[in-house]
Amino acid sequence: MLLNALCQFAYSRKILDDLAFENKAIRWVIPLDQNGNLVSSGLIETEGEKNRGKEFSAPRTSRAKDAGGIAEFLADGLTAVFGLDTEPDKKLTEKQRRDRDANNTKKHKDFWRQIQEATIKTDSLALYAVLAFHDSFRQAPLHFIRYGVKADSKNPNEKKKWWLRCADGTEKSMGPDAFTFQVDGDLPLQDEENIRPHWRTVFEEEVSSKTQEARRGVCLVTGREDVPIATTHLPKIKGVPGTQAFGAAIVSFDKPSFTSYGFDQSFNAPVSLEAVSAYCNALRALLSREDHSIIIGATALCFWAKESEDATSFLARMLRRPDPLAVVDFLKAPWSGIDRNVAKLDQFYSVTLCGNAGRIAVRHWMQTTVEAARENFVQWFHDLEIDEIPMPESRGKKGKKKSGERGAPLENDTEKMPPLAVFRLACTTVREAKDLRPEVPAQLYQAALEGAAPSILLIKPILNRLEADLQRFGMKTLFHISRFALLKLILNRNRKEGGPMIEPKVFETDDKAYNCGRLLAVLAEIQAKAHDYQLSGAGVAERYFGTASVSPASVFPLLLRLNRHHLDKIRKASGSAWNQEGNIQEVLCRLAPEAAGAPPQFPRHLDLQAQGRFAIGFYQQKAEVEKRKEAARQNKANASKGATP
Repeated sequence: MLLNALCQFAYSRKILDDLAFENKAIRWVIPLDQNGNLVSSGLIETEGEKNRGKEFSAPRTSRAKDAGGIAEFLADGLTAVFGLDTEPDKKLTEKQRRDRDANNTKKHKDFWRQIQEATIKTDSLALYAVLAFHDSFRQAPLHFIRYGVKADSKNPNEKKKWWLRCADGTEKSMGPDAFTFQVDGDLPLQDEENIRPHWRTVFEEEVSSKTQEARRGVCLVTGREDVPIATTHLPKIKGVPGTQAFGAAIVSFDKPSFTSYGFDQSFNAPVSLEAVSAYCNALRALLSREDHSIIIGATALCFWAKESEDATSFLARMLRRPDPLAVVDFLKAPWSGIDRNVAKLDQFYSVTLCGNAGRIAVRHWMQTTVEAARENFVQWFHDLEIDEIPMPESRGKKGKKKSGERGAPLENDTEKMPPLAVFRLACTTVREAKDLRPEVPAQLYQAALEGAAPSILLIKPILNRLEADLQRFGMKTLFHISRFALLKLILNRNRKEGGPMIEPKVFETDDKAYNCGRLLAVLAEIQAKAHDYQLSGAGVAERYFGTASVSPASVFPLLLRLNRHHLDKIRKASGSAWNQEGNIQEVLCRLAPEAAGAPPQFPRHLDLQAQGRFAIGFYQQKAEVEKRKEAARQNKANASKGATP
């Protein structure tokens, strides 16, 4: 179903119309005059993504590169263009070095063979200039390229690299960069009059040759009979995390174990050349478009609607960067601007991918209607809804926001993200985004688009990070609602029979775990008030949260005894501690004792879900307290303004 849906996407979006070219990042342009002479002291670096360069529509070969020795036309790397080894110091056996050198030579010859043939066919003056340049550097060393360490380096152990001199005289190190040519200010690869039409002809001949040589059979994707079967699935699919830069395959058959009923390689699961080209190019297109894919850590999500483009654009925005105001508007009118009758009929697809070197693994495949996906998305944001703690607007030096303030990134975020973005939610399970496991965002995608329940095992890493961040950053870590929103969703979607349904703000329940969390927040607030909110060092919340959330009975009797000292201190300072005592009693009355007159009954042990409810109770009580304080400050400020003559 997946490959068939991808084929349909390729045909409906006309992706197969011009397969001879693809967008390719080219970092270096070699500027030549009509005689093939370099017109400056170095090369021109294009402006684009850092260390990759600008993207151009460049020729693409259909030949398999797996065995090596195959070059692209007019735009390729160091080995193809100049015949140089990218890692000349790499430690290899004598045979490996011999094979590597032979492959490099073959690739270099293939690059210039294609240009020579194109020159004869097109009689292009620009290509004559490029060939003249080739003849010149074959006879004399290249003055704009060298292998070694940085020119002013004083480190004797510095790793050697290839360095290029730019036209402005600076020298820059190279990576796996691509080169192309410029003749009298124009790029030959953009010549629509001669060179690009020539390449289309070459590409068609390559494909036709494959078709004629291929064995024929039944295509398992399209169901068509007597069609040429692909021996390899090309082009490689680029953009999936964990795969090589040149791409990977989603269908593999290079092991003896993939042989069955006498068929080996691709013939034990035959797919036609046309279907292979369609699904591979469709997936490449999806991965290259922001409105059809999201990359989080080692996971890629691709999604599309069979007919509508608007549906996927909206979902991409709301998964990647759900602006809080946009979420509110969406929940108020989820079907605004959408024809629901059309949405009922239109199919919606999503596939979650991750890579392992040369292969791509499908972690999840979904097919539903656009209507169902959108309704699940509404429920996703409803389930994530949670009260937010009012945050101070104080800033650090030079206006930089301190950790824990509104808009400041979490310690494990690599960029600032809205709190309900899938990336931000997934990162609440790890210290750094690089540690994110592929299955976590995959589970969140399923929860958002299918209404599935994420595993309750995610509660453990979320709570571990919460406890660690409380100890490191103190109560400021509560300013980030992402972890608590995700906890609420997991708890509600995995709720046991008779368990409480967590609401967005403090609610009345007899659940002891939830009320123990509320009690810890009340005790922490009383301690802070007793110290006039100038408490130095860890408070009761930072110090006892971990133990209290697992074994409340071992901690709360001690904390209630300590709390008496805090109440006494408040009485001495203000003359009354009635409000604080009332807050404690409000929560304690929910922890019913075993007998009348007995002390409150605290649970001896809380399971994982109960620990999650403890954390939610702690957070929501803190949010309630801060909202009351903020309202009191506003009332005092308004009264002060009203009293001013």
